[in-house]
Amino acid sequence: MKNECYIVRDLLPSYIDQLCSEESSRFIEQHIATCEQCAELLNQMRVEFDIQEQSEIPARIEQKKPFQKIAHFFNAQKNFTKFLSIFFWVALIVTIGFFIYSLNVLSELNDEREKTQVIEQQKQDIMEKTFSVLSTPVTIDEIALQAIFQEYSGQLEQLAVFSTENIDEDDVIYLQEGPKNFFPIDYSQAELIIGENGKIIETIIPNDYDIGTVAMANDQWIVQYEYQESYLETIENAHQIKHYAPSNWTVFQLPIVFIIITAFILGGWLIQKRITKPVENILD
Repeated sequence: MKNECYIVRDLLPSYIDQLCSEESSRFIEQHIATCEQCAELLNQMRVEFDIQEQSEIPARIEQKKPFQKIAHFFNAQKNFTKFLSIFFWVALIVTIGFFIYSLNVLSELNDEREKTQVIEQQKQDIMEKTFSVLSTPVTIDEIALQAIFQEYSGQLEQLAVFSTENIDEDDVIYLQEGPKNFFPIDYSQAELIIGENGKIIETIIPNDYDIGTVAMANDQWIVQYEYQESYLETIENAHQIKHYAPSNWTVFQLPIVFIIITAFILGGWLIQKRITKPVENILD
């Protein structure tokens, strides 16, 4: 056996594994082209190498299975973290939208409340001024009542004064508590009715819409006035705001709920990131 054969046979394992340099590979290939024994040994070693590789493949696959399961699990966790992040940003945008909407609703509601306060104060002012005129029991000052009516002529249809002697006692007691929305008292019982053009003497058919009529009593007199039909919508809105308007808590209830939900989503997202980050770094 030539000395070259010993050198080639020592290099064959590295040659098969493609670990030899280019010069060594050329040397081996030139040699086996002229040496049948070394060429046959190379083929035999390749066959044995292939058999060994094939026998090791199942073992390698088995070794990888646990790591593949772990990789699949943490990929699922990673996707869940991504889902939480998307869900958080969506929830945050929705929360901001509801919050802005609630601020607009609150602003409009406060404007309506201010209008309602003006109307309520107006009721009180009309009654105080009228009863001030009626404080002298001798005669009813028609001119003073006409001046009061003219001051609120844009809202009032008529202003009437009744003696408590002709009115049911229960109604009088009820009306003494303050200005009340009231089903109109029959104007035929009135001592005096003032309208746009002064004293009204013709028959008046009262409006059966109780919110459109306001009355108040003291021990001697009942003052009753009706709003103009064109002003009734304003009065109705004020009545709804006073008795049925939502509270500030109700206005902000939905955005507060979404703030809580968004906070929970954010907490879950941050916890999930904290759990998956170390393993993600290892897998990377």
